[in-house]
Amino acid sequence: MYNQTITSAEQVPHMLEQAINTAYAESGVAVLTLPGDLGTLELDDPVEPALAGPLPAGAPAAAQLDDAAAALNDAKAVTVLAGVGARESRAEVLALCETLNAPMVVTIKGKDAFDDNPFSVGQSGLIGNPAAAEAFDGCDVLLMLGTDFPYREWFPEGKTVIQVDVRPSHIGRRTQVNLPLVGDVGETLRALQPRLQPKKDDKLLTKVQKRYADWRKHQGILSDPEGGTASILERIRGLFDNPDDRIRPEMVGALLDELAPADAVFTTDTGMSTVWMSRFISMSDERRLLGSFNLGSMANALPQALGAQALDRSRPVVAMCGDGGLMMLLGDMRTAVTYDLPVVAVVFNNSRLGMVKLEQEQGGLPEFGTELDNPDFAAVATAMGWTARRVEEPEDLEESLRWAFAQKSPVLIVVLTNPEEISVPPKPTVEQGWGFAIAKVKETLESRR
Repeated sequence: MYNQTITSAEQVPHMLEQAINTAYAESGVAVLTLPGDLGTLELDDPVEPALAGPLPAGAPAAAQLDDAAAALNDAKAVTVLAGVGARESRAEVLALCETLNAPMVVTIKGKDAFDDNPFSVGQSGLIGNPAAAEAFDGCDVLLMLGTDFPYREWFPEGKTVIQVDVRPSHIGRRTQVNLPLVGDVGETLRALQPRLQPKKDDKLLTKVQKRYADWRKHQGILSDPEGGTASILERIRGLFDNPDDRIRPEMVGALLDELAPADAVFTTDTGMSTVWMSRFISMSDERRLLGSFNLGSMANALPQALGAQALDRSRPVVAMCGDGGLMMLLGDMRTAVTYDLPVVAVVFNNSRLGMVKLEQEQGGLPEFGTELDNPDFAAVATAMGWTARRVEEPEDLEESLRWAFAQKSPVLIVVLTNPEEISVPPKPTVEQGWGFAIAKVKETLESRR
């Protein structure tokens, strides 16, 4: 990374040029520090920086493409893992999936580029679903396109892996790669497509598409268990894990998806907010998604929403906030008022650090240090100049969200959600099940002391 301090006015053109060129070359951040006493100095005869621009896109060598095509043609079934690096090559990715009858698992960063296509079976990882896990398990070849998906334990084993990435340093960083292809995804797929033989066998694609549809239907039932389609077991589950009849977070996600404008920008806090966003918010050509997906830092939803809204005050921006995340940066609520940024912030107020609680319980530990003593967020928001509502009953949620999207000022909807809601992993293990059961027994015993 380029990180330098300017010490004289004459250094500015050269160091600015180097900083920008390094940022382009490394696809990262370049930092120039300007001491305060230099800010008022004048530069005699300034030279305009010569900027090299981004690295030219290209395709791998023909021999590498031939090897990759041979592996894809010989495979009985191929699964694509598509990431944000393939965003600008959507047409080429979909054409490849069609040629190979390949299901597509989508990373969370690639969701707003690839969510709405017939090959997509959603996300993998802890926030994923069983169809994505089956797509991984059922393939012979895994084709990674523009992704550095970080969760090693979720990669399938015993598969031939082909990875396409413009950065050589990302090849093989997460899982063993058999056929590396360094190049732009679009250029690579355009060169690869003529080498491919169309696959007639669509068994894997059909199987995981059905599994994905069934899973989504079940998620819809969870979002509205009283809607008439819930099974007896699902209703019984509600009595045990939601005895206080609090609003299910699935319901919040489903209604946000339905009521948010088609061109909304969504931001989401790290943790359970991202789970509900992943499972319920559908993306299209117009919607965009921002989150702290690289670093996993908390409290990002509101500041990212403010940044997006500052770029375009006419475009709807929705922040899906966790209560723990919002508490960390409450001061940013006043920023929205000061600069007249009409974001819609929805708080999943379950008085918990939900993802931490889930991880503890899956490990067999009773939850510890995850309970939050939240203030009345709606009252705090009102005091800071926001328009706000607190929603405690499921029947009030839809009207409150419709009201929120009709406002022209910063608006906060605080939803009291069920703290016991379970986000089941796509492939729950026996160890996780036992861990969760043991944790619940411990929590029950400790609560009786």
